[in-house]
Amino acid sequence: MYQFDLFLFMKKSTVMLWAIFGALLMGCSDEEIANVETSSRNAIGFNVLSNAAETRATPTTNTNLKNTDFDVFAFTADGTAFMGKVDTDFGHDGVNIVYNNGKWDYKNASDLRYWPTEALDFYAFNPGTVDEAMQWSYMWEATKDTQKITYSCSDEYGSGINAHENYDVMYAIAKGQTKDKNNGVVKFNFKHILSQVVFKAKTEYDNMQVNIKDIKIFNVKMGGVYTLPATADGTGSWAVGDWPESSTGGGFITVVQGKFIEVNSNTTATDISEKTPMLNIPQKLTAWKVSEEATNTKIKADGAHQCYLSITCKIQQSGGYLLGSADSYGTIYVPFGDTWVAGKRHIYTLIFGGGYTDQGEAVLNPIQFDAETTGWVDANSNVNVKP
Repeated sequence: MYQFDLFLFMKKSTVMLWAIFGALLMGCSDEEIANVETSSRNAIGFNVLSNAAETRATPTTNTNLKNTDFDVFAFTADGTAFMGKVDTDFGHDGVNIVYNNGKWDYKNASDLRYWPTEALDFYAFNPGTVDEAMQWSYMWEATKDTQKITYSCSDEYGSGINAHENYDVMYAIAKGQTKDKNNGVVKFNFKHILSQVVFKAKTEYDNMQVNIKDIKIFNVKMGGVYTLPATADGTGSWAVGDWPESSTGGGFITVVQGKFIEVNSNTTATDISEKTPMLNIPQKLTAWKVSEEATNTKIKADGAHQCYLSITCKIQQSGGYLLGSADSYGTIYVPFGDTWVAGKRHIYTLIFGGGYTDQGEAVLNPIQFDAETTGWVDANSNVNVKP
């Protein structure tokens, strides 16, 4: 009987999991003990490193770490599947490692593997367990030569029927591993494939007050296929469709919805994102080009797949409403462009002071002054000035 003992070390923002094998030897003969000890030394263990604590809104701890798992594949040089199977169709295959009965262990005892005489290439996918609502949104496949992940983002903070918490999807690669390397422990360094996005807000002037109800990002790509790199220290690649399907959110992502967020400072930014960062497909966002005739309205921007923010809010200055009223909200549109990078957190601060209508017309124009002079004339000399 073999089990994993899990040790969690925290140093700065790096989480280290060290899984080792132990053996239950009670009631065995000397010969049986020798055989068990040899098998224990030959069993494949895992040392898992992850930068999850650096990027997740909730740092990884002993408590929430136990709620995660990962699936593992291992292949020999000729492409034979030693752990898992040669997987040429997207699915949820692999050897699953879970936290069960106070220890980390194989979910299925029959999946336990021992070191062969030849080297193995390992690949892991996290999380390894997928909720029913995400069965078709998150899948993977693995062979010796190609490993891929397909993922479709959910409009997590929207109200659609397909809204679901997104996964912080990660992968790990460890090639050329043998039982004599690292004492038979496979070292995994998990890497993120999605981008995090966080929004803050402040006003342009100190006498402005903003109340935010809804914010959405339009014309973003919602899903695609990620191909793992050839080496552990390499960079993978995303292949995304030209246009998102309606089933994956219709090309928009909700930042906040139905909220009452007050922004009343032009120096200190207010956090307007939900309690956890948004997780999105890495991609280049082309900002709405309002000044160009071909894309000078929101409908034209949609046709050109140009990105913008839709912000439903009230804006006041010195007590007067510039947008919306005491009883209603107004909507402005703001061009939005950037490049989202896998494994990076992108923080945006909205500075309220302008925007556009859906027709591309500027709103919240600052009050400007135009002065002129007239010719000199003689003043009335008969005005009495009293002290």
